[in-house]
Amino acid sequence: MKFYEKFTTRSNQLQSLLCLGLDPEWEKLPASIKTSDKPQFTFCKEIVDATHDIVVSYKPNIAFFERFGFRGIEQFENLVGHITSNYPHVSIVADVKRGDLANTAKEYAKYYFGDLKVDTVTLSPYMGSDSIEPFLEYKDHAVFLLCLTSNPTSKDLQKIKTSTGLNFYEEVANLSKSLNLKFKDQVGIVVGATHPEELGQIRKAYPELAFLIPGYGAQGGNLSELMKVCARNSLINSSRSIIFNSTGSDFAVKARQKAEEINREMRELF
Repeated sequence: MKFYEKFTTRSNQLQSLLCLGLDPEWEKLPASIKTSDKPQFTFCKEIVDATHDIVVSYKPNIAFFERFGFRGIEQFENLVGHITSNYPHVSIVADVKRGDLANTAKEYAKYYFGDLKVDTVTLSPYMGSDSIEPFLEYKDHAVFLLCLTSNPTSKDLQKIKTSTGLNFYEEVANLSKSLNLKFKDQVGIVVGATHPEELGQIRKAYPELAFLIPGYGAQGGNLSELMKVCARNSLINSSRSIIFNSTGSDFAVKARQKAEEINREMRELF
């Protein structure tokens, strides 16, 4: 099943847009987990096993694994394998933010889509379309291009006016639309929850694009505001506000409780 069909089908079934971010930051892991041979994997696996029936997608961030070198990468691969083997109906957004020359992009695409078989990845569009298209050769997969991100200094570059009079993030949205016409339903954009006004404007201009919306929860995005403007072909990501609700052995139970709370609110607004 192609990514777009997979995530929209799941979203409609659950009446939810919830994407659960898996960011196993070492300093915040429960003490009981840190003694495991594979602490990042064990932490994420327990949360996945506790929430697989109530989330639309998972978004593991590779940075929290890469920090530990080959042992961390092994755990990332173990996590992806666990989800794809046991919960294939739940899509995986690999948050890797790659963006490099075409021959390099081809290698990244082979790893993430050919070998790991994640459903989609996050990419930086800064180097242009030839750094993106190698990923789009994998027809059942998709990409989310960084458009207007949720961090405070995103304005440093993303809101610079170009020669066309548009903001740089609007140029990215235009590029995404063009690529999505060529590679149907394979290109979406990342738009931060901390920019609700701009998010609404972008959504009106690009109704066909899938949105990945980080920044809800710990970063302060308001769910009611988001749900009014984002449309149903969106994933609203929450990471820290779900996975770090307890430092005890009940962390997975607490994560599920928080995810259920968010889902209840989403269903009311769906």
